[in-house]
Amino acid sequence: MKSSTVRSSKLLSCAAVAAFSGWLTLVVHGAPAVPDACALITVTELAQIVGPLKGNPKPGDIKAGDISCEYTPAKEPAWIAIRLHDGELGYWKSRNGGKNPVSLPELGKDAFVNPDFEGSADLYAKKGTLILVVSMPKGPTAVDRVKAIARKALSRL
Repeated sequence: MKSSTVRSSKLLSCAAVAAFSGWLTLVVHGAPAVPDACALITVTELAQIVGPLKGNPKPGDIKAGDISCEYTPAKEPAWIAIRLHDGELGYWKSRNGGKNPVSLPELGKDAFVNPDFEGSADLYAKKGTLILVVSMPKGPTAVDRVKAIARKALSRL
């Protein structure tokens, strides 16, 4: 009787360890990797849209939660930013959409651009759990440019 109890106890212990190990594997492997915002569009692709760049892209500090990349074109616009956030597009639209956000159904459900958010054209689109934001100073070609950049970036998310 005693050996049966010991065997049952060992069997339960092994089962618990196996289940816990499987849970740890799910936790460790279940979370998707955080994308590199600077890898969402190549320098060559960006140069085709805005012209040559000055210097290398500048990534944000991922450890501080800043998943972004900034580019400086040689001529204009003065800067381009690509950022990734989580959340819902509805929240971002109410916060940053302005009075007349322009819907962009070709870039996904609820995607939009604000052609003049405090001096910049800001585009918001969602893929999976991530919200892509592409920004540059406002101007006559800014909306077309942020849309072209977003198309490339969304294909890599």
